[in-house]
Amino acid sequence: MKVSIIALLHKNNVKNFAATSQLLKQQTIGYENIELVIVDQLDSKSDSVSQHLSLLEKEPNVQVATAEHIQLSQLKGNYISFFDWNYQIDAAMYHRLIQTAEEANLQFVSANEGPANRQQYYEAHDIMQLGMAAITSLKVIKKETLLALSSIEQLNSAAVKMIDFMLYNYPTVTFAFLGELTYKNQFAFNEQYVYQEAVDVEQIIAQANQLFHHDFDKEVAAVLLAHMMYLIDKKVFTDDLLEEEQARVYQVLRMLLVQFTDEELASIDLAGYIPFFSMVEKSLNHESTEYIKLLRSKRHWYEQTAKYQKYFKKHPHNLENSLSWKITKPLRSAYRLYNGVKRRLYKGALITLAKLVKLSLGNKKVWLVGEREDQAEDNGYFFFKYCRENYPSQQVYYIINEDSPHVSKVNKLGNVIYHSTFKHKLYMLVADTYISAWTFEECSYPRPKQQFINMFKKQLNQKYNICLQHGVIIHNIAPYLSKEKYKQNLIISSSRDEKKIIQHTLGYSDDEVAVTGLARFDNLHNISVKKQILIMPTWRRHLFRINKTNFLKSDYYKAYRDLIANKDFLEMIERHNIPVKFYIHSQMQKFMSHFITDHPNIEFLVKSTATVSELLKESALLITDYSSVSSDFLYMNKPVIMYQFDPHNNHHTAVEEIKYSDLGRIVSTETEVVSAVQEVIKNDFVLSEPYVQNSNRIFTYKDQHNSERIYQVIKEKTS
Repeated sequence: MKVSIIALLHKNNVKNFAATSQLLKQQTIGYENIELVIVDQLDSKSDSVSQHLSLLEKEPNVQVATAEHIQLSQLKGNYISFFDWNYQIDAAMYHRLIQTAEEANLQFVSANEGPANRQQYYEAHDIMQLGMAAITSLKVIKKETLLALSSIEQLNSAAVKMIDFMLYNYPTVTFAFLGELTYKNQFAFNEQYVYQEAVDVEQIIAQANQLFHHDFDKEVAAVLLAHMMYLIDKKVFTDDLLEEEQARVYQVLRMLLVQFTDEELASIDLAGYIPFFSMVEKSLNHESTEYIKLLRSKRHWYEQTAKYQKYFKKHPHNLENSLSWKITKPLRSAYRLYNGVKRRLYKGALITLAKLVKLSLGNKKVWLVGEREDQAEDNGYFFFKYCRENYPSQQVYYIINEDSPHVSKVNKLGNVIYHSTFKHKLYMLVADTYISAWTFEECSYPRPKQQFINMFKKQLNQKYNICLQHGVIIHNIAPYLSKEKYKQNLIISSSRDEKKIIQHTLGYSDDEVAVTGLARFDNLHNISVKKQILIMPTWRRHLFRINKTNFLKSDYYKAYRDLIANKDFLEMIERHNIPVKFYIHSQMQKFMSHFITDHPNIEFLVKSTATVSELLKESALLITDYSSVSSDFLYMNKPVIMYQFDPHNNHHTAVEEIKYSDLGRIVSTETEVVSAVQEVIKNDFVLSEPYVQNSNRIFTYKDQHNSERIYQVIKEKTS
């Protein structure tokens, strides 16, 4: 047997396992001359990986084992190689390695990758892993030659120090390096990589302490410490790692810091981190993280300042007096003139074409309808659908992204305009009326929006704007829909109470608010309801633009994550066999993956996999917080639980006309939610009489003619 190959199988290289094992079988030294020892470090495996591993294990020259059960002294190969399934090697790799070792009588041979440049942290990581594996085997067995594969591109200082570490107590080994190895599927530098690297360093420290009885080599410790600071002094560490993950990284750092004095840290170019190290040694983890953030920010602006100082030293900022500025002035003037003429020609051509299109349509009134540009499931869609099915001669068009998951159902109705296309821009000028479930300017202006507004401001100011609404207004939403800012000509409302809210909080007059009922409510009749719970919280303004780490610290995340993991809640839905659909607001769905749990009764949905209107119709109970979809549920006479655990962080202000308590039962703790759900199940999901009365009071109309009333009001207002 020529070579024994020890290959760790872990989560970071498992996807290349099957393909790379074929590369080993193609080696020109002959697969029968290879002993393959697969060290299985996978906690769980896919069916395909398990099947491939089982097939390999049946081969006579392959064994699968855990690290603690490997008997290195019983390996059959003349050479030992440590291998990674992420490596891509050619068929003659092992032949050349062995030939080189034999001809030069070498005791260590390493294959490194070709000319492609790689970052140093990969080099350090790979050689560290190799180092501990190599020194362990050298102390256990007395092979003449150790054949090792590492991914280092060249012998930099970090690699030299790690090789010294490898050969501690074995000084007679000699080296050669062959440039034959290429590296594929590099790991992304993300939070998983940073955390795993720290764990690897922790294992190296533990193994070194065990091997050398705590007589840790300072140069090796310096390499590890520099590598740890490479990982920590990054935005990924400060912003993306969870607190408990950061705590473990800091613990690893403390294990290294005990090896050094401040003078020694200064000698290895880490003096700038000494205040940070002092905080870490005192276990001030939060303060340490904030310090690194400030240090990075200071360093960034220092570098920017230096960059611009250097630039302005070469290029004086009084450019108007420079020769180049004077010489290029005619060119700049010509360029501005060219752009000005181009814009005027484009504007004139579009306005002229719009007039011709208008003439071709017989000068009929043209309506553009939209909601969020990627959706068709709100009042905009249902009103458009009603118009197309009942008034086909009406020139009404729907604006939507071409790649929207909802585009197919709109295409069936015809008159679809894809967002930001030339046709969209043209029909913005052709249309007389803009209709939106939000505001048309907010969602349905073509991109780049401000450029379009600047070019056609006069034409846009002549359009009639109608807000169909996203849902019943049960809050003071002045920042989002006020007359002063959004200047809607008409707002649709569902009741007289809602109309009062619009007038009092948004500043619209009596004739600017029409009580017709919402278009989507026409779709909430003749429904088939399942005994199904819908959990549908709304968004939070203060969580809108935060990173993952801070989101996972929020009360919002903890409240809903704990609820869907609550033992009493899970036992209850299992006992009654009740499915639960979990759908958070579209603004928060970037965090959805952190809520997902593996439970057969709970399904996690996003806008690409669910239609909100259908979820509302088919579910028997709604758990929300402040969302206006609670009014849809009340309209259908179905129970609502409003889990308001954070009233101090709710960005909506309550109003007098319609209170949250009119729509559903308000609870503030997880225990109260579970108790309220239990009560609803006990009552067979039937809405209690006081809420039935509220439903009849709040909604002026409970028929299927809302879209018709909206249509007639728009015709009247725009005639």
